[in-house]
Amino acid sequence: MARRTPSRLYPPVWVMLTLSTLATLTLGVGLAIFHYQQQSKVILSTGETLFTHISQQIEQDLLRLYQPPIQALNLLALSDLTATTSLQQRLLHLPKLAQVLEDNPQLNSLYHGWPNGDYLMLRPLRNAPLRTRFDAPPQAMWMVWNIQRSGGTAEAVYVFLDPQLQVLAQRITINDGYDPRQRLWYTNAINSGAQIITTPYIFFSTSEFGTTLARPAAGGGVFGADLTLGQLSHTLANLQITEHSQLLLYDPEGTVIAYHDVGRILNVAQGTALRLKRFNELGSTLLAGLAEDGFRQERTARLQMEGQRWTLSQSRIDLSGLPETYLAILVPEQELLAEAYRIRRHSVWITLIASLVFLPAAWIGSIRLLQQRR
Repeated sequence: MARRTPSRLYPPVWVMLTLSTLATLTLGVGLAIFHYQQQSKVILSTGETLFTHISQQIEQDLLRLYQPPIQALNLLALSDLTATTSLQQRLLHLPKLAQVLEDNPQLNSLYHGWPNGDYLMLRPLRNAPLRTRFDAPPQAMWMVWNIQRSGGTAEAVYVFLDPQLQVLAQRITINDGYDPRQRLWYTNAINSGAQIITTPYIFFSTSEFGTTLARPAAGGGVFGADLTLGQLSHTLANLQITEHSQLLLYDPEGTVIAYHDVGRILNVAQGTALRLKRFNELGSTLLAGLAEDGFRQERTARLQMEGQRWTLSQSRIDLSGLPETYLAILVPEQELLAEAYRIRRHSVWITLIASLVFLPAAWIGSIRLLQQRR
């Protein structure tokens, strides 16, 4: 009787199919994870470059805010306005002051203080609330505030002008005791003998918070120009990286001088003096937690706060004449890595589609291979 050759033992078909399926899915999932990790590393590794770019962009925007009026003040400092002694003489110089304000809409007033305590301000009345505040004629587009001292007394006058700087109305107003020589912008400019930018303070005439650019005049006294904090905050709002990112400018004590939501930086609580908030008073546990590490920081870090990870950058703004100022940028990593998440989702879908396409081919190939070997 012929001896029967034992047949070779092969794994069952279902085992081969299972192994093929697992191999395909493992490869696809592995590729998806690999792409996600690599994309995350690329985005996070370029985060410092991104924040450096944002910081430089803000410095450039601040330079564009400050530099033109600074140059204008340098020219005005050489004018003979400082030699005038009466309102009528000073009104003749309004066209050049008005031109500076028209060329620099970020400014809300331009003025000069004399060593004897005289003062002249030109303010554009750009909206109805301003005209209402000063009880200006409806057609008034400019307002002059002139203070003139003589014999120990000071007379304050408002002059309202039309768009062509023609006088519409003039009235004596209450002398509030304003003396430019006692104001920070005046004393700082006189003491430094150069162009200065003040720390934020409350403007006397409008009770707005802002900063002043000031320069001593060649003929004596000081020229100044006011810039409100709303302009700085508007700059930050335009540079917001993601929907929930936080950008703020602050001084060494943590007082916020610009924030993408300008309405939150003023402390107007009843019974308290009007002041700027520190960034641990903005109603954000994120910023309050950040304040615990100190304000004078220059760093890039990743923090776990408010139930998620944040990428943080703190840096000092380097702008000539600007008081010590810092910029903080905080971005949720979930938003920063949104592109990486999108690539991961696409990779998963591509893997599933590829599996649906190639698994039948793998099954058929495995079955035929087993049939040929039996």
